[in-house]
Amino acid sequence: MNIQFIICAFVYLFTFSTYPVIAEDTMFSSNTAPLVSSGKCIRIDRFPSTFVQARTIDILLPKGYNPQQTYHVIYMHDGQMLFDSTYTWNHQEWHMDEVFEQYQDSLYETIIVGIWNNNEFLHAEYFPQKALAYIHDSTKSLFLSEKFKGKALADNYLHFIVDELKPFIENVFSVSKKPEHTMIMGSSLGGLISLYALCEYPHVFGAAAGLSTHWIGTTSIDNGDIPRGLITYISDNLPKADLKRKLYTDHGTIGIDSLYQPWQIQIDALLLSKGYDHTQYMSAVFEDADHNEEAWSQRLYVPLLFLLKKP
Repeated sequence: MNIQFIICAFVYLFTFSTYPVIAEDTMFSSNTAPLVSSGKCIRIDRFPSTFVQARTIDILLPKGYNPQQTYHVIYMHDGQMLFDSTYTWNHQEWHMDEVFEQYQDSLYETIIVGIWNNNEFLHAEYFPQKALAYIHDSTKSLFLSEKFKGKALADNYLHFIVDELKPFIENVFSVSKKPEHTMIMGSSLGGLISLYALCEYPHVFGAAAGLSTHWIGTTSIDNGDIPRGLITYISDNLPKADLKRKLYTDHGTIGIDSLYQPWQIQIDALLLSKGYDHTQYMSAVFEDADHNEEAWSQRLYVPLLFLLKKP
């Protein structure tokens, strides 16, 4: 039976039985989905939400996807940058499909859910909202006015993922609901929101990865208040070390990434003090790596093997 027919049937059932409601013209589309080298990519053009503005979702199914099999799942931010550089703003991409294909014998079969960002509210949705309470008031006010358009939306963004998108994916696709099989990943600010998700929803996400995690929050405020606030929030809210929990962070040494090292060192020490060992936490530095998708794609295999390697 054609997989598109099966998926649309699930969408139809989900539409009339479970929130959110997916309009008929918003159902899965293969015609507008990015081209991929392996597997099948399907797009929802306007996934509705009561928490955030509607956005595009790209879903990469492994080659030979079988609804009778249960798959791991990764929810990824900046979803428009993952698969096809022909329509990205900088003509770069993560090459998610190619990397998974290259390492398919070593990795658990996984469904990738690419969540497009809302560029207008990028900081508002991706910067850990509760960490703002740990930042000095004067710095926080400046940060909010410069980058947030006056409102913090990260908690709403995570509600969207956890309460709307994730239940939809689990109803339509054969993904595991176990936290240890449910991961969240991003780069830069996407790394921050991934770590925030692990702190706020440890019962939902068993692993998180942040490439070039944007500890400084912004380059326009350099007094150290923002990263210190982030680290204090993480210290207070990081879930206990667990054999089934994993966290990955890294940075390069060029451009914006060159600013991360002192804060990454503090994060590494914090994780060690919280009991995270080398099987649960991995931190890496990549010499001469810049802050862009091409750099992230070249080392993407590292976090994937850490999170998803078969025994």
